Amino acid sequence: MKHKLLYGLLMLVGLFTLNSCSDDPIVENPSGETFIYRLSIANGGLTGTDVIIGTIDEETKTITFDAPAETDIEAIKFATKLSLGAHLDKDTYDFSQSNTVPVTVVNGDNTSTYQVTINFADPKDTPMITAVRVKLPEGTEKNAYVSEIDKSIYMGAEEFESVEILSISCLPKRTVTTLTMASNNVVQKSDPGSILLDFMGITNEYRLLFAAIPVFGADFNSGTAYTFCNSTGNLFGDFVGENTRSADFDGNNLLIVSREGGLNVRVIPFNEIKGGNPGGTSLSLDGVEMGTFLVSSGRISHGHYYVSNLSTSVGEDQPLKLYYWDNINSKPQVLLEFLGAANGPEGEVDLSKLRFGDNLNVCLDESGNGYIYFVTQDGTAVLRYNVTGFTNLENPTYLVPPTTLSYYAAINQVSGKDNEYTVTSVQAGIYLTDADLNPVTLIDQDNIPIRCTDARIIMFDSERYLIATSGRWGAWSKDDPQALYIYDLSDGATTALAMMNLVSGDEPPQPLFNFVIGGDNPASYGSAPSASTGWGVVNGMLRVMTAAPKAGFAIFEFPERE
Repeated sequence: MKHKLLYGLLMLVGLFTLNSCSDDPIVENPSGETFIYRLSIANGGLTGTDVIIGTIDEETKTITFDAPAETDIEAIKFATKLSLGAHLDKDTYDFSQSNTVPVTVVNGDNTSTYQVTINFADPKDTPMITAVRVKLPEGTEKNAYVSEIDKSIYMGAEEFESVEILSISCLPKRTVTTLTMASNNVVQKSDPGSILLDFMGITNEYRLLFAAIPVFGADFNSGTAYTFCNSTGNLFGDFVGENTRSADFDGNNLLIVSREGGLNVRVIPFNEIKGGNPGGTSLSLDGVEMGTFLVSSGRISHGHYYVSNLSTSVGEDQPLKLYYWDNINSKPQVLLEFLGAANGPEGEVDLSKLRFGDNLNVCLDESGNGYIYFVTQDGTAVLRYNVTGFTNLENPTYLVPPTTLSYYAAINQVSGKDNEYTVTSVQAGIYLTDADLNPVTLIDQDNIPIRCTDARIIMFDSERYLIATSGRWGAWSKDDPQALYIYDLSDGATTALAMMNLVSGDEPPQPLFNFVIGGDNPASYGSAPSASTGWGVVNGMLRVMTAAPKAGFAIFEFPERE
């Protein structure tokens, strides 16, 4: 039987840290002063990516922090703003024996000492194994494969009767490990036992297996392409201009929201696309009214369909509207008429007169619970609604995005994660955030094809992938094509670490798969740089969709690797 595995081994070098603070450089002609103006923990939290700012009391020479228990307290790294020419006396500080440690500022012959206190929260993260190093009886040392899916350690030692466990690396780093059936760290094939983990009372367990690593993931060399796009000379009619700026796909059906030659919200079954004759069913537009454009952007969620209008100035005369179809035979139901009032951090916020509807982002679970997001065209404001039961919207909330998300922004929930979202637009990199859009990490535009958007992080056959489509934005696009990109994001015990590992090399990462759908000629330049992706797993096959204005759409079907 094929075992389900996860994510690969954790790389701990060359990680890119979002919002990391760098020390001021030591300069000549020191001031002689020894003040700390800012002190931040630069490696906080489980993954060492949290930046935590301390509170300084200069009169008492004390600095306090509130930090997660999972922080590596044996090697705290500080980022600083100090007096001219000053530096700290150490590179790292050990808080394992006491949560208050002296930190000394040195400037020439002058010094001053601050008492730094870190108040640690209660533990919340389940400990995990990131690497296991083993030694075979004939002397070979190697890394075993750590599977988070079935909580197993594959040692690849089928032909041997025993294996020595040389080292076990964990997150958090202070996790206590116990080999249940080892003698002097040697385990026997007849009963290798397991590894028990304990981090401050939170436990976990991994089986030890002598088995080899099974093959897993998608076979991107054996896929089948169904192309209705510019690059293959088979452009689907809805995409000939810029009046079709939104598409979505769930593995079974393709949703196209089009104003090309009239209003048409079309649902096309995959079997029609596979058969080469995509026509589909046009959803009823009875009662669809108001807005600069009556329909603009659409999404599929667990077989349900959502479409927004476009309002260039939200208000009484032009509300942002959201329509819902329970199935392709339903009449549209109005779920939302937003006039501009939202909840902000300090009370009600007026979002009237802003442009909404260029994008619609539906992030719901199988019960229809979660969030719906709208981002303004200029990318400076986000409107979020809480959703229950697919159709109940409440608590309109104003959020500030992690960066300006101009034009066709996209917010997508990470597959299988309750509080992880990708956030991007053609003018931004790919952010990983929480539901409140607080940034966790970033793949910047130097590491991905420029103008990639609608990024999604997905799981298939125990591997994690990043998919995105690049949009064309006028003459600035030059000869950059509209294309689908798929990256391997399996190397990392968490989504954040996997994203950082992807860009940890000296050169930009190479995609596992890419396909150009749009032409590279000036005729395909446009002012609507929207681009869409979609995906689903059906009958053990990974299906991925890409689409863009003037480019058309394509769907690919990939089998599991053998």
